[in-house]
Amino acid sequence: MMAIDRAAFQAAMELNDRGRACAQAGDLDGALSWYRQATQEAPGYEPAWFNMGLVFKQRRQWEQALECNERAAALDGQDGDPAWWNLGIAATALRRWGTARDAWRRFGIEIPDGEGELELDFGPAPVRLDPGRSGEVVWGRRVDPARVRIMNVPTPASGHRWGDIVLHDGAPNGERTSNGQVYGVFDEIEQWQASDMPTLQVQITGADADGAQALTDLFEEAGYAAEDWTESVRILCRSCSEGQPGSHDHVAHEAGTERVFALAAPPDVAARLLEEWAAASPGDRGHGEPEEVG
Repeated sequence: MMAIDRAAFQAAMELNDRGRACAQAGDLDGALSWYRQATQEAPGYEPAWFNMGLVFKQRRQWEQALECNERAAALDGQDGDPAWWNLGIAATALRRWGTARDAWRRFGIEIPDGEGELELDFGPAPVRLDPGRSGEVVWGRRVDPARVRIMNVPTPASGHRWGDIVLHDGAPNGERTSNGQVYGVFDEIEQWQASDMPTLQVQITGADADGAQALTDLFEEAGYAAEDWTESVRILCRSCSEGQPGSHDHVAHEAGTERVFALAAPPDVAARLLEEWAAASPGDRGHGEPEEVG
């Protein structure tokens, strides 16, 4: 049995506490300095390794985050330890799939056998894009414990496109309801893989709710996306965005026959599908020229 130097561990605890105080104050350089001193004082002091890994995760320094969380998880030795989750995120960011699979399993998530990139179906989930700035919440499908493929057509301000895959953290920050079921909102950490599908915008006329749905269905059946931004885009205050959205002081759009649609498709394909949609109800439906906006 390895002897424990209690004085060294006590010193490491105090250094770690100083690091946490710096981190809470936003001084990440100071936090790292104290955490490093703690690990030098007592290399077996797991909390300092874990906290150092948190800082590297915040900074998207994935090699260092992976190393620190590997040390923390090995020192703790218990399945389900949060270090396994952060190790899974770092390994996913680095595309080290063997390490990621093992980390998710040790955290307690069932992962099928296999090699290479995880392409699973963990169901729908809302994700907050670019939390520090735009904070736009869109829906996607989770392809593993820490990645979502975006299924909405995000606005250009979000810096994202339909089909982007984003890396997200595990602690929900707010809620959204779909079909009577409540889902936690995950905050994006970073864009993991960018989509090459452009975002187009088009004005359509003569479209009631059924006509708008018909356009959405037509694009979906073709393997693309169309979204009625007139209905789906809603501006929320921060407290509602990070909680359950209410209705106070939020901009709502009135339903009508003139709508702004976002399209995720190659421009030539979008133009063809719009013509097909308009021809299905001649004389009633019209549209402008699709414009690339993102």
